[in-house]
Amino acid sequence: MPVKSPTRRSETSQKTVKVALAGCPNVGKTSLFNALTGTKQYVANWPGVTVEKKEGIFTYKGYTINLIDLPGTYSLGYSSIDEKIARDYLLKGDADLVILVADSVNPEQSLYLLLEILEMEKKVILAMTAIDEAKKIGIKIDRYELQKHLGIPVVFTSSVTGEGLKELKEKIVEYAQKNTILHKMILNYGEKVESEIKKVERFLGDKKVRINLRYFALKYLSGDPEFYSEGVKLGLPELSEEERIGYRLLIAKRKREYVESVVKEAFANAGSKSLSLSEAIDHVLTHKFLSFPLFFALMYLVFKFTFDIAQVFSDLLDLLFSQLGSAVVSTFGENAFTSLISDGIIGGVGSVLVFTPNIFAMFLALGFLEESGYLPRAAFVMDRIMEKFKLSGRAFMSLILGFGCNVPSIMATRAIDDPRERLVTVLITPFISCSARLPVYLLILRIFFPESSAAMLFMIYSLSILITLLSSVVINWLFYRGRTSPLILELPRYRMPTFKNLYIYTWNRGKHFLKKAGTIIFVSAILIWVLSYFPSGGDIENSFSAMIGKSLEWIFKPFGYSWKIVTSLFYGAVAKEVVVSTMSMLYGFEEETFLGAKEALSAEMDPVSAIAFLIFVMAYIPCFATIATIYSETGSLKWTLFSIGYSFAVAYVLSLIILYTGKLVVMLI
Repeated sequence: MPVKSPTRRSETSQKTVKVALAGCPNVGKTSLFNALTGTKQYVANWPGVTVEKKEGIFTYKGYTINLIDLPGTYSLGYSSIDEKIARDYLLKGDADLVILVADSVNPEQSLYLLLEILEMEKKVILAMTAIDEAKKIGIKIDRYELQKHLGIPVVFTSSVTGEGLKELKEKIVEYAQKNTILHKMILNYGEKVESEIKKVERFLGDKKVRINLRYFALKYLSGDPEFYSEGVKLGLPELSEEERIGYRLLIAKRKREYVESVVKEAFANAGSKSLSLSEAIDHVLTHKFLSFPLFFALMYLVFKFTFDIAQVFSDLLDLLFSQLGSAVVSTFGENAFTSLISDGIIGGVGSVLVFTPNIFAMFLALGFLEESGYLPRAAFVMDRIMEKFKLSGRAFMSLILGFGCNVPSIMATRAIDDPRERLVTVLITPFISCSARLPVYLLILRIFFPESSAAMLFMIYSLSILITLLSSVVINWLFYRGRTSPLILELPRYRMPTFKNLYIYTWNRGKHFLKKAGTIIFVSAILIWVLSYFPSGGDIENSFSAMIGKSLEWIFKPFGYSWKIVTSLFYGAVAKEVVVSTMSMLYGFEEETFLGAKEALSAEMDPVSAIAFLIFVMAYIPCFATIATIYSETGSLKWTLFSIGYSFAVAYVLSLIILYTGKLVVMLI
């Protein structure tokens, strides 16, 4: 497999070091990344794909260290897109060295991954994280033994206490200056495998293959699809499936044995009974029967926190924007310009921004659950339920990201190695209620259900999960048959989240909402104001928006919605927050604060139709960004159109059923 040689660095860039951060999921890789880079990080996409990559920069002793956080992966196979991205970057990228992050308490799987990277003949530093926790539970690690067996620098670190971070930076600079790899990893796989490796190496020697020949041979023999097909193309003999499986098992077995021998030599008291507290908590939280009510209770608390704790700050913002809009009108008088500023920009964008505290509160609560180690347990617990819906806990991990935004949630499906499960997860993700819908929920619930808002919010989110799961059954029934693959998940230890990690988690997700308010919502607000102000000079009833809403009113005739609500739903297809900003302009909320919204919407909807409206908003067509992501990830116009049509049909039928059933119940009562 011909691979380009790394570009020679110019003299002026000699003090820049590019470092790849690799590791298994849940070993503290992100915490180490944050501890090293702080806030000096940015997110982009990997070339040619839409999976996000996180890069951070820090300086040390005159060197600029560019840190690339690779996707967390248990191995460097080819079954999932995350594995492919990590392996391709390590093989073909321009990193000067690799930091392999390993958990000091559970190092086995990390060391297995390390062996794979060492076989690529890369410069590697082993960073053993959570050393403070290992010490607490009595685990002693012999650094000398580790370095002797692995032949690479080993640094003990803790992102909580900061231990080892300076030493790690020192090692990066020191090791990057060396022109040679300290130790070439040559693990003996036994006579049979070694004999075949030598044959392949001899054959490849004349083929100008620039990847390490031994690494190529190991991958070819174990039947890795990419290397095997490339080897056959170059002229290597075809192997039967039985032979490939046989070699694969022998190679994996030898690696496991070597890892076990290293752990035995270098670790003392590994698996200490001091872990009993964590195990005791697990016994309850992952219990066969208790785990489900506990999961739903925790989720309810998340929404209780989202609504109750943050509401006071939302009310203050509401008052601020209201007074700001009134001040503009009273200062400059009533004209088209002040209408644009007060009604369009302050009213439109402000009506969305007032929910910022609620959204940050939700991410703070979810961040606490994730940083503490509970969410992976939730995936483990939900795996039993997900299986009944033709999904697995891996899909749950992707779906739960959708509470923030559906776009990264869809991207996260790249970690799912089964193509069928991945496609189904992509198609059902828009039903997970993202933060963009939250402003709509909060506005309507405050008006119609002020005393039970948190409980109603919890019910809406629960219903969104139920529709998501049922949609998986429907799509599988329509297009696929088969079983899900089993979930393999290494559960992290419970940790008390640090303030810094919670801050980074909450800010990184919440700022997405603020960015949208400053871009999509801002532009939409101006555009909607123009469409609502002209051609009648401010007469809403004869505006372009009214024409649009009235022309579509027939579609929602069974719901009894006015053209203003229909127009809000129409504009909301761009981004769900726009539903609120459109209502704000059409009803003039900003002039009379929240009471104005309550008075206007109460005149058009009763509690039953309000619920039906919320369910429609929850399920109807994905926003533009999500539609674009679905198309990008599936590469199919057919599946993209299916997602739009299916979600609209589900929203329409479901909200109609809820509307008429609710009215019937009210009549009977």
